[in-house]
Amino acid sequence: MENNKQQWKKRVDIFRYIYTCLSNNYSYEQIIDNMNDKMSKEGHDAIKYFGQNSDNIVEQIKDLIDKTWTWDRIKTIDKAIIIEAICEYKTNQIDKRVVIDQAIINAKNYSDKQSYKFINATLDKILK
Repeated sequence: MENNKQQWKKRVDIFRYIYTCLSNNYSYEQIIDNMNDKMSKEGHDAIKYFGQNSDNIVEQIKDLIDKTWTWDRIKTIDKAIIIEAICEYKTNQIDKRVVIDQAIINAKNYSDKQSYKFINATLDKILK
């Protein structure tokens, strides 16, 4: 159980960092330069992937979200949770179900009551 809690905390650290980057419109260089040295190797890998692929990730999300939504309409915290899940999935070969479950937990803890449904549906489409 303790290991699961530690893994979840690492994911929270990553999505909080991505949230900060999105909120401040960081460039790739700023993303990498401001990375916390205390972050886990998995965190560094996910954030580096985000820095190198942020435009592609955003386009992928835009292409797959329901047409009643737009990128600008999505809350920044929800964007960060979705991006963190994608980056972790791509860099750390974690099972899709685990990544989505953790993103849902983060959404329930940090976002609006109904955001987890949107995040679940979006990640299910993206992480095929």
